Amino acid sequence: MPLETNGCELIARQALGTLAEQRAALAALIANAGWPEPTREDSGQPRMGDRFCSLSHGGGWVAAVRGDRPVGVDVEGATERLRKVRARFVGPADQPVLEQFGDSLDTLCRLWTAKEAVFKAFGTKMDFLTGIEWTQVSNDGAKLTALQHGVELTLRWEALEGPGMSSWMALAVALPEHRA
Repeated sequence: MPLETNGCELIARQALGTLAEQRAALAALIANAGWPEPTREDSGQPRMGDRFCSLSHGGGWVAAVRGDRPVGVDVEGATERLRKVRARFVGPADQPVLEQFGDSLDTLCRLWTAKEAVFKAFGTKMDFLTGIEWTQVSNDGAKLTALQHGVELTLRWEALEGPGMSSWMALAVALPEHRA
């Protein structure tokens, strides 16, 4: 599944198996796309050459994204674990998302992947409970502000078919004025 959104390239594919098998599938996905192997900066942020990048595996999927500004991707299965940790990441500021989609396991997965993608875009200082202000929410995406960074981002959600569960992918991209 190659996609281009907001000047960033995203690749993803289904990948089942153990954590080691998923990591191998992610490495193969990157290599097959002809992308350079990710490296880590001193801050821990991954890079592909001089480009920002983010990697994820979960919910039976692997994904990688790269771009010329902060970007994050997350994939996750909509499992009961999200209900158990809900109080850690769903707060009053998330009401626009809950109003748009209802209070369901899929909505919790959308919220989790969005917040994880924003966290990955910056690699630090993201309060999962209060760190996002939603400014616009639609079926396929959102506009939001990462409050600790004062950066506006666009977000795209994709529903993915997972093994016996629904899975979601979120791609968060800083607006163009936030380049490397």
